[in-house]
Amino acid sequence: MEEHPKLLWLLRGILICLALLAGLLLLVNLPMISGQVSQLTKVISSILYGLVYAYLLNPFVRWVDKLLLPRLQKTKLQGEKARRLSRLVGILVAFCMAGLFIYLLIKLIVPQVGASILGIAKQLPDYYASIEKFVGRLVEDNPQIVQYVNLALENGYGHLENFIQNDLVGRMQSLLLTLTTSVYGVLRELINMVIGIVVAIYALWAKDRFLSQAKKLTVALWSPDRADRLMEQARKVDKIFNGFIIGKIIDSLIIGVLCYIGVSILKLPYAVLVSTIVGVTNVIPYFGPIIGAIPCTLLILLNSPIQGLYFVIFVLVLQQIDGNIIGPKILGDNVGISGFWILVSITVGGGLFGFPGMLLGVPVFATIYMLISDYTERALRKRGRPVQTKAYFSIRQVADLPAGEMGKEEKHGDSAG
Repeated sequence: MEEHPKLLWLLRGILICLALLAGLLLLVNLPMISGQVSQLTKVISSILYGLVYAYLLNPFVRWVDKLLLPRLQKTKLQGEKARRLSRLVGILVAFCMAGLFIYLLIKLIVPQVGASILGIAKQLPDYYASIEKFVGRLVEDNPQIVQYVNLALENGYGHLENFIQNDLVGRMQSLLLTLTTSVYGVLRELINMVIGIVVAIYALWAKDRFLSQAKKLTVALWSPDRADRLMEQARKVDKIFNGFIIGKIIDSLIIGVLCYIGVSILKLPYAVLVSTIVGVTNVIPYFGPIIGAIPCTLLILLNSPIQGLYFVIFVLVLQQIDGNIIGPKILGDNVGISGFWILVSITVGGGLFGFPGMLLGVPVFATIYMLISDYTERALRKRGRPVQTKAYFSIRQVADLPAGEMGKEEKHGDSAG
C-alpha cells in the first residue's frame, strides 16, 4: 500500500514531462503548424464559409421558430410538418435580412465611400503642392539638407532607370503570372462564397439533427455525469461565441453610426468613409480603434491639421464611451476574461492567423479559459477546497486554506484568474 502513492506521483511526473515536451515541440513547430492549418483552411474554405454564414444567421432562424412554431402547432399542421414550415420561413427571413443589409450597405455606403475616394484623388495635386511647399521651406531653412536630397534623387533615378532597362521586361512574365493568380484567387473565393451559401442553407435546415447526433455520440462515449458536463460546456461555448461575435457586430454598427453623426456635426471631411473604416475596424477589441483611427487621421490631416486634431480627440471620446458604456451593455459578461488575457489572445491570434485570428482569438481564448476554470473548480470541490480566487491571496501553504463549501458555484471568470 505504501508503494501506491509513490507510483502515483511517478506517473504524474511522467505525464507532466510529456506535456512540457509536447508544448515545447508545439512552440518550435508553430510556423509549420500554422502553414498546415492555413493550407487546410484553403481546402475546406467553402465549408467554413457556410458554417460561418449559418452561425451568423442562426439567431434569426431561432427567433422565427420561437414565434411561428407554437402558432403552427395549434393549426392542422402539427409535428414534423409544422417544424419544417417554420424552419423554411426562418431560413427565408434570415437570408432576406442578410440580403437587405448587404443592399443597404451597397446602396447607402458604397457610393459615398466611392465619392470620398474620388474626392481624395482629385485633391492629390493640392496635397502634393502643399507637401512640396513644406519641403521647400524646410530646405531653405536647412541648406545642408539640399545635398542629401539631391543625392537621394540621383540614386533613386539611377535605380529606376536600371529597373526599367534591365529588370522590367524580364519580370513581365512573373507580373502576368501574379495577375493571373490573383484573378484566379478572386474567382475561387467567389465560388467558395456561393458554395458556402448552399452549405449554410443545409446546415440551418438540418441543425437539429446534427445537434441530436452530437448528443447521441456524447452519451455513447462518456458516462452520464461527464456527458452532462460536456453538453453544459458546449452551451457555454456557444454563449461565448454567439454573444461576442453578434454583440461585436452590433456594437460596431452603433459606433459607425455615432462616428458619422459626430464627424458630420464637427463638419470634418469624408464623413461616410471615415465612419465606415472606424466601424469595421471596431470589431477588433483594443487594437481596432487604433487601426481605424490612423488612416482616417492621416486623411483628415491632409485637408486640415486642426481638423485632424479634432478627429483624434473625438475618436478618443467615442472609444471611451464604447469601452465603458456601449460595449459592456451589449456584450455583458459573455467573454468572462480580463483585459490582460484579451490583449494576449488578440496578439497571439493575430500573429498566427492575421485578421481572423484577431477577431476570433478572444472567444477561442475565453473558451479555453472557461474549460480550465471548470476543471479547476471540480478538482477543488473534490478536495473540499474553496473555489473563490480571493481565498488564495494571502496563503503560504495549503493548510492555511479555509474549508470549501461543496457545490458552491462561482462565475468561471474568477476561479482560474
